[in-house]
Amino acid sequence: MYTILVALAVGVVAGVVWTLLGLWKTWAFGIVLGLVVFVASFALLSRRLAKRIEPRFEQIQRQVQGGNAQLALKSLEDLLPLSRWQVLLKGQLYAQMGSLCFTMGDEGRALEYLEKASPRLADGQLFLASLHYRRKDTEKAKQVLETAIKYNKKQVILYNVYAWLLNKEGDRDGSIEQLLRCLKVEKSNEATKDNLQRVQNGKKMNMKRFGMTWYGLQFEKLPASLRQGQQVMTGRKGFRQKPRRR
Repeated sequence: MYTILVALAVGVVAGVVWTLLGLWKTWAFGIVLGLVVFVASFALLSRRLAKRIEPRFEQIQRQVQGGNAQLALKSLEDLLPLSRWQVLLKGQLYAQMGSLCFTMGDEGRALEYLEKASPRLADGQLFLASLHYRRKDTEKAKQVLETAIKYNKKQVILYNVYAWLLNKEGDRDGSIEQLLRCLKVEKSNEATKDNLQRVQNGKKMNMKRFGMTWYGLQFEKLPASLRQGQQVMTGRKGFRQKPRRR
């Protein structure tokens, strides 16, 4: 990333100049000074770049809320060159682009973008797992969820979706294992407790508690009650053709 390289160059220059001038403790303090300057420069550059990017993200959010999904996608793509400067930005952009394509029904581009997305962004990984599973690649879907959990250990829905997938495939023991794994992290989560009891009793899991985050993955059809709510929202100003957002 250019930000790291620039900050490193500034730090090296500061340390070398201090050493060449023969100032206090010469090279020993020069190394310390170089590290301090590097960290400070990196933080300053990252903050300034973030201030430039933030208004554009706000504009993209307004575009999505206004139903301009294609325009929002184009705006996200236009931000990609800046990812050479900002650490972690590229993975975030690909996750948002892929999620937007998923909600638009463009599964080909959604898969392409989400494969490049950061595993730290749980929503994008859920969409990616959904794509793989519905394309009959169960093993790949499980790998995606396993990796996502490593980076998002407190995201309850990841464990529950993983357990649902395993239970759907007839792996009852594996499903129970994932739910118990979740309860070790979030002991008081009622949705997980309920699903654990259901699986142990040989029943289907109930994912309704996760609302549109769950139904947006398209594993199950949206209930009529929620469909009516969506229709009411689409008739209001500001919600027309609004893609699902978490």
